[in-house]
Amino acid sequence: MHTGKIWLLLLILPLLLVFCSAIPVQALTEEIEAKQQELEEIEKKRHDEKNALEQRLNRETALEEELLELENRIRELRLEQEELASEIAAVEKEIEEAEAELAEAEEQLSYQEELLKLRLRAIQQHGFVSYIEVLFESNSFFDFLTRLHNLSIIATNDLRLVEEYQAEKEKIESWKEELELKKADLEGMRRRVADNEAELERAAGEREAILKQLEEEIALNLKAIADLENEAQQLDALIRKLIAEASNQFSGLNGKLLWPIEPPTWVSSGYGWRNDPFSGAKAWHGGIDIAPHHGAANYILAAADGQVIYAGWNGGYGNCLMVDHGGGTVTLYAHMSSLLVNKGDVVLRGERIARAGTTGYSTGVHLHFEVREYEKSPVRSYPSGNPDYRHNPTGYF
Repeated sequence: MHTGKIWLLLLILPLLLVFCSAIPVQALTEEIEAKQQELEEIEKKRHDEKNALEQRLNRETALEEELLELENRIRELRLEQEELASEIAAVEKEIEEAEAELAEAEEQLSYQEELLKLRLRAIQQHGFVSYIEVLFESNSFFDFLTRLHNLSIIATNDLRLVEEYQAEKEKIESWKEELELKKADLEGMRRRVADNEAELERAAGEREAILKQLEEEIALNLKAIADLENEAQQLDALIRKLIAEASNQFSGLNGKLLWPIEPPTWVSSGYGWRNDPFSGAKAWHGGIDIAPHHGAANYILAAADGQVIYAGWNGGYGNCLMVDHGGGTVTLYAHMSSLLVNKGDVVLRGERIARAGTTGYSTGVHLHFEVREYEKSPVRSYPSGNPDYRHNPTGYF
């Protein structure tokens, strides 16, 4: 009887254990599903943010080009204004000189006109001296020749007086026409100056508006950079937590790291300070970017033996993997198109763990690779003052 009860207990106990363990397993499954749903929502949000950031970058580039064109136009207008001012000064001087010459010529013409009037009145009163009168009034042939010579001189002078008057009058008329043309040119130049001033004022207003919009776009892009910096900083706390939770049998790196992406590749962005690809602002790059040739989705390789402590979406890093190698060393792989391993998996050096992509804040297909050393001195500090443990990966290959 006693033996039967023991056997009964032995049969019931495993069933109780299965039943009891089913409850937390179910709860864990639900939690995982909820987290996956949350990650999907975050991924969509980050995708939208990435698109918005790219659009801002495109707008910023377009605004910079528009601003450059405007500034070039403003420079051209100012040069034209200077040239016009010089031309106007020259034309005004020409007009002043022409008006002075015209006044002098009109005075001379008035004098010639008076002489001509006097001569005409004399002719009207006394009439023309005929050759017959000269002949009959002459005392001798010599006297006749003398009278004839004098008469010829008078006639020549009369003719010259008329011709000079006519020529002076025509010259004055021509000068007046030229003067009117110069005045019309001057008026046209002054209108151009006024038009240029209006265009300059409009262009300056547009420039101010563009500068303001550009400042707003840059501020948004700088905020995105700051958000990425904050994400990198927050990852440190997450990684430490994940390391503590993992049952890692690895004790640290043994030798050099393997190049973490299948060839052919090239380093598209190095470690350290650089101009941010989105905003152009100076920003710290805590890893290296390795791009496959022609944007191919090359396989990502485990740089060393270790255990996957994170596999999933992580903000600006996009699809992200973290591998704990023990000894406080963690390698981070970001922007992948797809992941081939899961959290908790043990990976070996050279094992294919993902494929290259451009998820998260990324400007093209590449692998962002970091080496974080939590048992070594930090490289620098984040803007918040917290230590930055992201070491230069190039020293590990």
